[in-house]
Amino acid sequence: MKKTIFPLLLIVTLAAHGQLLKVESIEHLNIQQQENLTTQAVAISPRGDYVLLSTDTKQGLVKWDLATSTASTLTTDEGAGSDVRISDDGQQIVYGEVTYKDKRRHQAVKAIDLTSGKKQTLVKATRHLEGFAVNQETAVTVTNGKLKTHALKKGANLSSMCPVLTRHHLKLYITRDGVTTMLAPNGADKRYIWGSLSPDGNRVLYYVSEQGTFVCDVDGTHVIAMGDLTAPRWWDDNIIVGMDETDDEYSIVASKIVARTLDGQEQVLTIDDVIATYPLPSLQSGKIAFSTPDGKIYLINVK
Repeated sequence: MKKTIFPLLLIVTLAAHGQLLKVESIEHLNIQQQENLTTQAVAISPRGDYVLLSTDTKQGLVKWDLATSTASTLTTDEGAGSDVRISDDGQQIVYGEVTYKDKRRHQAVKAIDLTSGKKQTLVKATRHLEGFAVNQETAVTVTNGKLKTHALKKGANLSSMCPVLTRHHLKLYITRDGVTTMLAPNGADKRYIWGSLSPDGNRVLYYVSEQGTFVCDVDGTHVIAMGDLTAPRWWDDNIIVGMDETDDEYSIVASKIVARTLDGQEQVLTIDDVIATYPLPSLQSGKIAFSTPDGKIYLINVK
């Protein structure tokens, strides 16, 4: 693995606006590009031992082992990189497969057990899938507003996740106590993307088109404006990370990864020389993976 460690002076400069996270180093992963395809990181394991890669068209999933710098193809399914979840132990991967029938988009939910290699289909291709999540050894799917639990391995102790946040047709929905309702803290006429629950399950992080990033309680109250931070993700219950980008209408020309607290403190985690996009945080391992538009993958190591 090729490793680039930025000078201590740079790390101090990045933290000068508020020591939210201590950046120890930034590593460039020496991943070979597929011909005519741009590689993107789409998930990082909770333990930080591997990164899941896909293409710019979100076809397939490749597991990149960080200890051995080796790649293994998990699936070539279309759309697998669009929505992927990893269990807490890192051994179960759940993703959505996209297919088209009569020019209409359908989505299935599939799972891979990395220990046994077993693959299973949790939800067959449908136009009515609203979302899915992973809770320990259980996958939770919501179809037509109905929640269902699925064992990810033999003998799994089925446990439902509540609440479950899903997105369908650019709207957010939340399922609590078996009841699914629309979550529209900024108005039902808005377009919602990048929605996620805080680690403690008490707050929702989301992005509203042409308005920016917000945080609210799970019932849609106490809305906090977090600024125009694209592709936001939770680091912990108080800090989010996202990308502060500049584009020329057709492409991203500059972007940096930023950490921001709910009360507005901010820290830039990357340097201007790298166009850093789509952060993928792993609090447990102290790592944040990100990609560049030309297909390079990096890891921010946080102490």
